[in-house]
Amino acid sequence: AVYRATHHSATTEVAALQKQQRHGPSQGLTCGPSMRSGSLWLVVGATGCVATPPDQGPLPVRNQHPAQLTVQHLDPVSAVTVPPGELRLRTGMAYTSMFLSESNFGDSYVMDGELLRTAVTATVGLSECLDLQVELPTLYASGGFLDGFLIDYHKALDLPDQGRSNVPQNRFRVDAFYQGQEVYRLQDNELMLADLPIALGWSVIRPEMGRPGLLLRAGVELPTGDAARGSGNGKLDAALGLASSLPCSYGTWHGFAQHSFAGTPSAVRATGFRYQDVSSLGLGIELGLTDHLSALVQTEWETSVLRDLDLDDATGPQWLLWLGGRLRLDRDMDLEFAIGEDLLGYVSSDVSFWLSFAWQPGSGRDKAGQRPGSGP
Repeated sequence: AVYRATHHSATTEVAALQKQQRHGPSQGLTCGPSMRSGSLWLVVGATGCVATPPDQGPLPVRNQHPAQLTVQHLDPVSAVTVPPGELRLRTGMAYTSMFLSESNFGDSYVMDGELLRTAVTATVGLSECLDLQVELPTLYASGGFLDGFLIDYHKALDLPDQGRSNVPQNRFRVDAFYQGQEVYRLQDNELMLADLPIALGWSVIRPEMGRPGLLLRAGVELPTGDAARGSGNGKLDAALGLASSLPCSYGTWHGFAQHSFAGTPSAVRATGFRYQDVSSLGLGIELGLTDHLSALVQTEWETSVLRDLDLDDATGPQWLLWLGGRLRLDRDMDLEFAIGEDLLGYVSSDVSFWLSFAWQPGSGRDKAGQRPGSGP
């Protein structure tokens, strides 16, 4: 009788928790009552998927290759839209060291320098299943200061430095030529406004524990950058994509894919060269380590916008790995950080350091005003 009463109590509590996850305010992405009874922990162990792990989404990072930045990119997001009427703000910066050089007859590409990209992003919920995101990015390129450190780093780990140690340190040159005519150049030592992306997200299927969600995305990028200085392409870009999130007992998986329709600057088009559309695929996982700290690992593969250059390496697909974390500073503020490394040499930027502050009211609280998974 004691076993039946305890088993019935635990089963009822689990059923109530699962019902709240399906029908509560965050639709299965926050936890309900605190799991205190020993009998409930037995049921948790048997089911493996009762308490929902933290889910703030993947890191909104992208490839910092200067030419790739001229094409719209739908930064990774969760399959859950921002609740209607709520506003989420994020300010982030990525600092990247670049070193690539390749030539073949009249085609060449040089990428030597460092690039700081900053962005302020606002996302507002329009309805239960729609949100709108607007980003204001800037670029600043220079010769930088990381060459010596990166040369020593590669030497200590016996890794190839792609010829970085054979040229003068901390210099700047980023350009591309097609049949002897310039098709891309990045201006250094000047703060520049980049193209302004706008994206709409539509939640088709909301994720639940053990069941993936689906978000459809569409966007345009306004030509606010300067094509002559390399901070844009002077054309209206567009992108289509999707995102999926799968909450599991140990963390949340995130997948994303997109295709961007690239514009070509008028001066470049006159040479007969075209910027090519960019397609990308990505996958990541978010692991809750504590109530306040999550670890994130994600990777993204994408095609090159300059792949029509007659070069073997510098125009191939680009593949990056990001390792980072998210620290909850208070109930509405997160600190996010990551390091991005290229997985295919001689193609993309060498290393990127990314830092962000995200103001997300209500994102870390359940209906009772508590963080997911925390007690009263």
